[in-house]
Amino acid sequence: MSRDVARIFADIDAFDPAKFVAHLTPDARFRFANADPVTGRAAIEEAVTGFFATIDGLTHHIRNVWEFGDTAIAQIDVEYRRKDGKTVTVPNADILIYDGDLVRDWQIYIDVAPVYA
Repeated sequence: MSRDVARIFADIDAFDPAKFVAHLTPDARFRFANADPVTGRAAIEEAVTGFFATIDGLTHHIRNVWEFGDTAIAQIDVEYRRKDGKTVTVPNADILIYDGDLVRDWQIYIDVAPVYA
């Protein structure tokens, strides 16, 4: 794995939680929106699988990425495909803190309420 942020988001867009967690350290911490943080690849994969069950797909449109030492901040528009066939795009910001080439702490700041409205 590498610190290629675009590759990580492409793997998320593949809608395969196992592919996503391969970019994380075994003890990674992950927080999505206002959900409680989860720790460890297995727990993160379970949480992402649960979220993916509520939508039909997603596409990340990366606007900017800033890197500072072991931290990357990504400004993204996320296009969600809802279960009713409609699409909704919402802005978000992700903070990824790396340990080597893997992410050890991932925080996603997003309001997903429009996805379910």
